[in-house]
Amino acid sequence: MSEINRGPEVIRKMAPFKVDGLAIPYPEFVPRLYNFCKELGFRKGLMMPSRAFCSDENQGLPIILLTKHFGTFPFNHGRVGGIIAVDRHGPHAHHGEDLVIVQASHVGYDPDTGNYGQYRRPMMRDKCVSASCGKLVHVITPYLEQYYFARERIFLHRDAEGRYLVTVKNSFIDFTGSPVKNGLVVRLQKMAKVDEEGRVVPLAALSAAQIYEISDSFRRQLEARNFQWPPVGQEVTIGENLTEDLFFYRKDFHETDDSTLLERNLVKFMPNVVTSRTPPLRAAKVNIQLEFVRAVESIRRCEAYQGRNLLYVAGLNIDISEYDHFPATNYFVPWAAYVQLKGGTPPEYLHNIEQNQLFAKLMAQSIENPDQIDLKEEIDRVMMAPRFDIRSPA
Repeated sequence: MSEINRGPEVIRKMAPFKVDGLAIPYPEFVPRLYNFCKELGFRKGLMMPSRAFCSDENQGLPIILLTKHFGTFPFNHGRVGGIIAVDRHGPHAHHGEDLVIVQASHVGYDPDTGNYGQYRRPMMRDKCVSASCGKLVHVITPYLEQYYFARERIFLHRDAEGRYLVTVKNSFIDFTGSPVKNGLVVRLQKMAKVDEEGRVVPLAALSAAQIYEISDSFRRQLEARNFQWPPVGQEVTIGENLTEDLFFYRKDFHETDDSTLLERNLVKFMPNVVTSRTPPLRAAKVNIQLEFVRAVESIRRCEAYQGRNLLYVAGLNIDISEYDHFPATNYFVPWAAYVQLKGGTPPEYLHNIEQNQLFAKLMAQSIENPDQIDLKEEIDRVMMAPRFDIRSPA
């Protein structure tokens, strides 16, 4: 086995994912998407759309509109949470000539409050409010609970000698030889003073906690956030001053199937998620970015997609409940796109289409689609079709 690089820690950051001003109503987004496909050279009647959405009922309108504008019910490329099923690339490729994939995590939005994460269920009594997406909220909730617990179990105080101190529960500390196995881990080296031997040594120990003298850099960080130290002999919880750079989560995953893929995507970025003002929205943004990278690599390796026209668009579905007597609706916030053309991909598309460029390309398209089908008329034709005598073989 090759030796792991023990050099400097390499940090992965998420790219800025903008929402303001970039949300396109689905009745406008889908015809614009269809016309963008036509601009790329995709052919009427030969396009096979595929969607990688969550299975919630509030994702129905996007699916209906894809059917209406592309003239066929879209292939299902998705798992709950907006995870793309990369093992379905081959079957998708065998269902059409020119291939389109739309992948999106989703999140509810309340236009009155500006809050994200909730949706009113019209088929439930009293139209109860619940999480949208439930899978995503289910994944992040234990991490949120651990974070809020830690905020109330880490204390800042001063002693009579004028030292600035932090008290941390043992269960949050990676002790040498006895690391935290699962849960929130405080980055003590960012809080406490490190001695000349590179050790973080407590000033004192309690029954279930350690007391450390804080570092000058952490003290400056607190004061930059206008933290007010309590009088000597008193203590306050760290609260919202437990910022994302001061902790991480360790999770021992035993499962290896796709059921844990959403959590695996999010766990390294969970400090950023749980400290956000809108954790469901932040989690959806992170998942979309990571899924886009994973899906593009899988598309490039998929033999069934080689030599084919293909457009893969990733973004965020925003779900809005019934509002002021108007029906529930959805918006799409584009994130990025991957293009390959069977005649050779032009230089313009050798790199992924980034968010601002993708939004501009979509908005440059017409919302008129002369190729769209009349769903009522198609259903009427089915109802008038001959009744076949279907029998088992002799």
